Amino acid sequence: MAQTPKMETTVVVVGGGPVGLLTSLQLAHHGTKNILLERNLETTKWPKMDLTNGRSMELLRRMGLAADLRKHGVPGNFSFDVICSTGLDEGGELIHRWEIPCPDEVRKSIQEKNDGTWPREAGQRISQVILEPWLRSLCDANPLIQTHYGHKVESVKEESDSVTTCVTDVKTGEAYNVKSQYVVGCDGAGSRVRRSVGIKLTGGPGPMGMLLVHFKSRDTTRLHVQGQWWHIFFTNGAISISQDEVDTWTFHIPISLDTDVSQIDPVEAVRNAIGGAPLEIDEVLVSSTWRGTLAVADKYRSAKGRVFLAGDSVHQNIPTGGYGMNTGLGDAFDIGWKLAAFLQGWCGEAILDSYELERRPVALRNVERSGVHMKVHLTVVEMIKQSNIDPRTNTKEAEELKLRISEHYKLNDGENRDRGIEMDYRFPDSPVVIPSPSDVPRRWSPREYVPSTVPGSRAPHVFLQDGRTSIFDLYGPEYTIVNFTPNKSATEEFQRLAIEAGIPLTEVHVPNEKHARKLWERDLVMVRPDGFVCWRSDRDASPPKSDEIASILRTVTGKGWTDATKTSTLQQREKFTSTIGNVDMNQADAIQMLGEFQK
Repeated sequence: MAQTPKMETTVVVVGGGPVGLLTSLQLAHHGTKNILLERNLETTKWPKMDLTNGRSMELLRRMGLAADLRKHGVPGNFSFDVICSTGLDEGGELIHRWEIPCPDEVRKSIQEKNDGTWPREAGQRISQVILEPWLRSLCDANPLIQTHYGHKVESVKEESDSVTTCVTDVKTGEAYNVKSQYVVGCDGAGSRVRRSVGIKLTGGPGPMGMLLVHFKSRDTTRLHVQGQWWHIFFTNGAISISQDEVDTWTFHIPISLDTDVSQIDPVEAVRNAIGGAPLEIDEVLVSSTWRGTLAVADKYRSAKGRVFLAGDSVHQNIPTGGYGMNTGLGDAFDIGWKLAAFLQGWCGEAILDSYELERRPVALRNVERSGVHMKVHLTVVEMIKQSNIDPRTNTKEAEELKLRISEHYKLNDGENRDRGIEMDYRFPDSPVVIPSPSDVPRRWSPREYVPSTVPGSRAPHVFLQDGRTSIFDLYGPEYTIVNFTPNKSATEEFQRLAIEAGIPLTEVHVPNEKHARKLWERDLVMVRPDGFVCWRSDRDASPPKSDEIASILRTVTGKGWTDATKTSTLQQREKFTSTIGNVDMNQADAIQMLGEFQK
């Protein structure tokens, strides 16, 4: 006999890391009740991430959270500088420095340049150790969210009309079920939700292990002997991170997979990594080993359509580039607003289908780009190995080697400068995006973001004539129609038909904003809750008539996608497994590429 559900709800979110917490918050932000289940009683002690990038900060700004987050992170006057060094001991030497501006300087550039190429928000340095409790406190305080910590999800059972989540209370041992209309699995790399619905991963682990040592030290005389830094890449392969610019640091030290870590003293491991200097360590907070993985799930949605996956459950990344959690936050924001809109009835089934079709290519590209960035550092290790020269020696050959390493880093600095990766992901083939007839395919570069309102692109941030108001901040909570024409009547029919269809649509009328109009390229532009353009008027075209407007509204809200269109689009994307920009690769190419990096 089936067990009677202990609880029933609209949506269950499985996993209380940053992605799960933000998914719950986003659902609630759009008015949808949900239950959050997290197996751990406490938040993480592991510093899994240390950067919320500019695009993620934009999304948090849309939710009204960005300013509060900054209060908990590293102050905005500290740079994002990354250095390469032979060590921090007396014989150590700075080889190269990537000078990356602090958030305060970025905000100044955003204001002064105002050319559409910048995000609305600067990035924010903040450790997951701090981010996660902050997000948890917001969920705990939200009346639309029931949080349950210490409740481990064992499996999910999907039916045609509901999902049953099987849960164990880790404190009492009680087993119980939760019934919901939908489940979003944000339960990490070993996702039980993913396994329950039979979704597989493509990819695998990297070739080496890393020893993580997270510690407290006030010995900044030693740690800053080569100046202030955010990250250090040592020539011996070790990596260090300044977590708070006060006394908290993390080291990642390469080890072979067969290393007996029980014989490693973490304090001595850190000292050896910096060249043997007697660094004063006040406290080791945590120490463990880990192994990087590059993998992406074959599907983001279950076969019956009621289970979605987000974050590490569908894409696993290595730290280079900082794409892992930031990609996950993008997933959370996306599935949150789409699922809420569908449940409220003003978006159709195609809005849910668009989640995988839009987000999976982003993950594939970001995973690949992380591998590219890691190869930059592995190349340095290989350069040293092949030269058979110790860069720490005082010889002409060592000096020449260090110059080659510096030049290598100068030419390969995309890890912290690739604005195209961060801001210029696109959804040109989405079923809820309408291309305009005059659109010309744009060149994509991981390095640069070229502002555009081509449908499927992020609408560019620009300050209006008053120098204070960003067009970004004028968007409504759901869909927005931006009207640059002199006549407000150009969008009156949009408003009337949206009201009839129950679609929340905000009008922004900015008739005298010539600079913004130039960057936005068209008279009428429709923007989704995530800031992406879903439709724009054609060049020099008259405003659309009622029938066309009705069709536009049906399509962008997922109610105008026919079964034939759905089948065609899904078949087109079946072989899409990896990408550099807009270049598709087939499955064999993608697996081979991942394999080469992981050998």
